[in-house]
Formats: sequence, C-alpha cells, structure tokens
Amino acid sequence: MIRVYVHPRCIASYSIYEKISEQGVTTVVFVNTELDPFASLEKGVFAVPAVEKDGVVVLQGWTPWEDVLAVIQGGKVKVSSMEEAFERLLKSIASSFTVAAAVYAAGDLSIVAGSTTFMLSASGAYFLEDGSRFPDYAAAKLRETGLEAVEEDLVTTISGNFARDLLWVSGSPPRRSDLEKLGFEGFKLWFAARVSLGRVFAPHSFGWP
Repeated sequence: MIRVYVHPRCIASYSIYEKISEQGVTTVVFVNTELDPFASLEKGVFAVPAVEKDGVVVLQGWTPWEDVLAVIQGGKVKVSSMEEAFERLLKSIASSFTVAAAVYAAGDLSIVAGSTTFMLSASGAYFLEDGSRFPDYAAAKLRETGLEAVEEDLVTTISGNFARDLLWVSGSPPRRSDLEKLGFEGFKLWFAARVSLGRVFAPHSFGWP
C-alpha cells in the first residue's frame, strides 16, 4: 500500500496531490497532515509531501514528482551517492516549516539527526545500497555544517509562513505597513508560538537576543 502525506496549504504537497489525482491512480491513500497530525508524527513525517510504502516512509520533504511516481509504480528513486543524499537532506530541511523553524530556533542543523526515518526519507538515502550508513554519515556532516549554509532558504520558508498566517488571520494579504506595525517583537512572538509543538521545538531555556 502507498500512502501520500499532504497538507492542504502546502503548495508542493498539493501539487503532488493534483498530479496523482489527474493520473487516476487508485492505489494511493492520502493522509491530510492538518487533520491527522499525530498519525503523521508517529510515522516520522515532519515534512510534506511524504510517501509511505508498505508501512515505511521512504520519501519526504524536497521530493520531485518523478521520485513520487517511481515509488507509486513500484520502482526505485535514483540517488547516486551519500553526497547527493546529503544535498537532498539539506533541501528537505529548508523546505519544511516544521523542520526549518526547529533548526533555526536551535541554531543547529544536527538536531534532525534524532530521527532516523527523517534522515533516510528526506534524503532519498533509503534507496542507496549502503543507505544504512547514511544517518551516521549525515549526522557528522550536519555537525560540521554551519547554519549559514542554508540560512537564506530557512528564512524564506519561515517568512513565507509568517505572511501566510497573517493572511489566514486577517483575511487579506498583509501590507508592508501591517508588518511594520507588528515589528520584530511581533514576529518573535509569532515564531515562538509557531515553532513549538507543545514545548518540544521551542528552546525556552535559551536566552533570546
């Protein structure tokens, strides 16, 4: 069985949903992560779109349509090396608000190493012949990689969600003057609230500048 995890307000995952629907694939079950977040988290899904095959999450985060289609059709995703898988992992970290915000708040890319499922599926390393070695390889690389390597992409994802939430709350696109009225303190309050899952991802014991 193939399950595809999507979020209705995520452009990338909705695009995957549309393409699967257009192709008339009937063997796929969709999971709405907004309606069923705990089932998603239990599976190790922190980024959408995500693809689960036979009970195992094999893709999530930065996921080209061709890769999703390959899994649906019973094939394999082509990932040529540990290095390529690591680059895919960085893209997946930056593409998911949940992951990007948690990493940005902690100031440490290596916090994602705590989830083997995320490491393997967000990188495509699940499809490497020696993929079982990837989590240790990537954990070491993440500790060596400064946040600045992906900071611009993290900020883009975070700020896009900030604007989207303002649209959701106010019902109209935010103007520059609206953002200026909120100021940095307003953004900090929003970020602290949005980054936390309960208190899991918000570093309350850290001092904020």
